[in-house]
Amino acid sequence: MFKILTTLFLILIFLGAVNAQDTDVPTFEIGAQFSLLSRNKPTPVFTSPTFVLDSDKHFTRAGFGGRFTYNLTNSVAVEAEGNFFPGNDNSGNGLSVPAGDIFQAQFGVKAGKRFSKFGIFGKARPGFVTFSKASRMTGSTTIVFFNQQFTRGLFTTGKETDFSMDLGGVFEYYPSRRIVTRIDFGDTIIRYGEYRRESFVLSIPFLSRPRETKHNFQFSAGVGFRFDHHRLDSPDRNVAAAHTK
Repeated sequence: MFKILTTLFLILIFLGAVNAQDTDVPTFEIGAQFSLLSRNKPTPVFTSPTFVLDSDKHFTRAGFGGRFTYNLTNSVAVEAEGNFFPGNDNSGNGLSVPAGDIFQAQFGVKAGKRFSKFGIFGKARPGFVTFSKASRMTGSTTIVFFNQQFTRGLFTTGKETDFSMDLGGVFEYYPSRRIVTRIDFGDTIIRYGEYRRESFVLSIPFLSRPRETKHNFQFSAGVGFRFDHHRLDSPDRNVAAAHTK
């Protein structure tokens, strides 16, 4: 799956580089958005019929963020986006699955068709997500209990960062040349790494879950401002140069 996504990403970049000068839209865009992340949690490390750390496997988190876009052509752009989702959805305080505040950053390509008042695009943007509360193993120690030696893991609660891939669609509406309103929807794929946490049994040093991939629906709506960069060969600069001579 990751090979296919990487190939698609490189093709979109190539298409943009071939026609890098074929654009009549403003070069830069800066925007802000409201976002909803419908997260499918990874498999809990520890579950029990009588003691459950994570009863909800699915939840929706609201957040906000910003975006920067560079339009290579009328149909291809590269962009970077960051979103912040505050809150804590985990009663286990990050011990069983990553939880806490979520920060998301995606960097990639948007490609599609632009008309006079609206545009329709697809997007492929790799990146990462960071969770503020996650169980991390820092080492191990040996304890003696009833003349028996046991190895125990040492844990702390800290941040965890995992790879993500944002695949989806974009609809834009242009009230004017300088203003753009935008709706994003798609699949935010999160590749969770191996996860460990302390065990409740002396003979077991720790509990672990292997690497796991989860698909998460994400919706965003926002507004942006579009503007051009100043070129050396612009009319104003040529006039200024003539007056100087």
